[in-house]
Amino acid sequence: MSSVLFVALPLLFGFSTPILGYFGKNAVAYVSTLMQLFLLYLGFDLLLNEGFSIELISIAPPLGISFVVTKVSLLFVLLFTSVMTLFSLYYLSYRSEKPYRDESKFFILINMLLAASIGLVLSSDIFNIYVFFEIAGISAYILSAYEKSSSALEAGIKYLITGAVASIFLIFAIVLIYIYIGSLNLGIIAQHFELLPFQIKLLISILLLIGFGFKVEIFPLNFWVSDVYQGSSTLVNALFSAIVVKAYLFVFFHLLYLFLPHGEFSLFLIYLGAFSMLAAEVAGLRQSHLKRLFAYSSLGQVALVFTAFALQNTQAIQAALFIVLAHSVAKMGIFFALALIEKEHESMESETLKSLNSPFLRVILLISMLSLLGIPLFAGFVGKLLVLKSLALEGMLPIIMMIILASLIEAVYYFKLAGYMFTSDKRRDVLKVTWAHKTILAFLSLLLLIIGMAPFLLSEYLFEASKLMLGGVS
Repeated sequence: MSSVLFVALPLLFGFSTPILGYFGKNAVAYVSTLMQLFLLYLGFDLLLNEGFSIELISIAPPLGISFVVTKVSLLFVLLFTSVMTLFSLYYLSYRSEKPYRDESKFFILINMLLAASIGLVLSSDIFNIYVFFEIAGISAYILSAYEKSSSALEAGIKYLITGAVASIFLIFAIVLIYIYIGSLNLGIIAQHFELLPFQIKLLISILLLIGFGFKVEIFPLNFWVSDVYQGSSTLVNALFSAIVVKAYLFVFFHLLYLFLPHGEFSLFLIYLGAFSMLAAEVAGLRQSHLKRLFAYSSLGQVALVFTAFALQNTQAIQAALFIVLAHSVAKMGIFFALALIEKEHESMESETLKSLNSPFLRVILLISMLSLLGIPLFAGFVGKLLVLKSLALEGMLPIIMMIILASLIEAVYYFKLAGYMFTSDKRRDVLKVTWAHKTILAFLSLLLLIIGMAPFLLSEYLFEASKLMLGGVS
């Protein structure tokens, strides 16, 4: 089985939509979902067969496409295809009451986003990474503005501008790499990068940090994120939180481990991540709009993952991968639930939860928030514990204190939301949740509990993946 299918099929889907349109308005939606299910099957087939592959599609040196499938890249491929499949299944029921305009274009965009995100984690050529960087960005810009309201258009423009700035820094870094090393292949670059003059190495590192810094939503380059979450549709926010930022995080640290295996700038990145987490949680404390609040929550969680990856040791990377999985599952549950609440209440103010009359959705939101807080028995606990353990072994007490303080601040606004949900205020009529939505939301919550109570099901695989990500360096 060719790994190219993970990228080619979602991209080719766009060309099939005019034909599918002749088979009725549902054909595009159903075929898109079936294709995503097929990709998910291919991913699990690779996993069960312990697949490892390197595929080269040569054009003329230095151009070409190189895909590498390892345990760690396959983990992200499975995560992205699972998220997108669940998103599509959820939307198939949601669309009966509140469909997106021009669904054919919408499904083309989400599949482009999927293809680009997978391409980012599979590519072993830095120019191809840039190409997928742009495809993912363009898809996200349009999706953020898709509803065409004033706030959505503002979100799309802000996303576009920051993405354009990020692209400029990244392309300058790639040009310098090619000028000084003469190759775009990551393996060859890794062999020669540390031999570059320190000033050039530092300049390239700064350019990559700024270019990816906008995308991995790290302070102070994350000023645009809350506006994009507020203006974008609630369902689309689930994709931004669960897929897009995770793809950029993987690529940034994959490049870091290849180019700087001895961790020359690790200490700076660790402090940057911890400070970003603290800043995000402090900002979240002041929010009353639910989508903005959960945007800052995502910034805090992403910063924690950033800190763990920056530690550059196997246990910390294993912790980061646990948090990536737990955060993606929890945020999907939250934004799926918020989409139903918004449709019913036509408001995203936090006090809306006082009149929420759905015990089912209240429980789903509570489980997701407890997992994000890192409460024992939930998925988020495992990753956060491993991060703190890794920091303790390195003797980084100030970082530990910053993370604990940020977590306490996060707990304040999460328990405030819980108080709203379980207050005895006057309730509306019972919010109806379809069985399809209940099944998917219950599945996500069950995953959080299973990972939290039985982390050993994943720990060995994630440990091996973390060693591969470091290139065997512990």
